[in-house]
Amino acid sequence: SSQKKKTDQTKIRNYRPISLLNVDYKIFVAIITERLKKILNKFIHTDQNVFLPHRHLSNNIRTNLDTIEYYENRSGEQVALLFLDAKKAFDNVKWSFIQQQI
Repeated sequence: SSQKKKTDQTKIRNYRPISLLNVDYKIFVAIITERLKKILNKFIHTDQNVFLPHRHLSNNIRTNLDTIEYYENRSGEQVALLFLDAKKAFDNVKWSFIQQQI
């Protein structure tokens, strides 16, 4: 089953699947999730700031602002950062190129 978003209904990407799971599974997942939250900080690098307790996306923003300020003070010139986010980039990866590089 799927739920329609309020956009173009002719495109499949505008539909979200609805998951119907039994209660036992939901309880089990909740228990495992709580246990994992306690140890994830030991295994996930400190640069990863999203989806973890006590870590926030704003930490990344602060790091970028600090980086700009550091290089501006060091060079005496203005510095800018360019952020690129390619939509569905993972779908367009040329795997033969990546395998060749490895």
